[in-house]
Amino acid sequence: MPAPSGLLLFPGVPKGWKVAGCIVVTLALVASALLFGSWVQREPEKDTTAIIEASYIYNIAKLVQWRDPAMRKGAFIIGVMGSNNLYQELVRKYATRSIGQQPIEVRKLPEMAEVDRCHILFVPAANSPLLPAILKQQSARSTLIVTDFRGGLSHGSVVNFVAVQNTLKYEISLTNARKQQIEIGLTLRQLADKVVE
Repeated sequence: MPAPSGLLLFPGVPKGWKVAGCIVVTLALVASALLFGSWVQREPEKDTTAIIEASYIYNIAKLVQWRDPAMRKGAFIIGVMGSNNLYQELVRKYATRSIGQQPIEVRKLPEMAEVDRCHILFVPAANSPLLPAILKQQSARSTLIVTDFRGGLSHGSVVNFVAVQNTLKYEISLTNARKQQIEIGLTLRQLADKVVE
């Protein structure tokens, strides 16, 4: 009868030691995976998609006007669901800047329908089922929703990131912007890959 494959890792070692050795190797592999995973999360500056999305979000904020007077007071809040690298990139490059007289505050939001008041809220594809409930929230009125999945505009977002010939671009829904009492600047419309009236 052949020996279990795990015991063949340590030929010539007593049986009890072989099992212990297998456990040690398994634990070492798990620890390596955890350490490697953490290392990947600490490298947002190498995530080019997050870098481009963060730049778009910042520039979009500069080229949009919120008609609700309450949105022109206090901090300018950018909320991010899901994407850790996008959140870190926004904090790293833009959290010390301002939109007009409003200092930027970047918040990492829980992945749930109840959201804090934000000027801009990024909702990734993984959280798209939450969009209908988010849009019904009083706190989401006058919020510019940004998404990154096919059909994002039809789900209620104002801006949706799209890949066009291996380049990240954006599309805009002026209808959704009007619902959120947001005016989209001419420059932003001209640079969009698609504008939905």
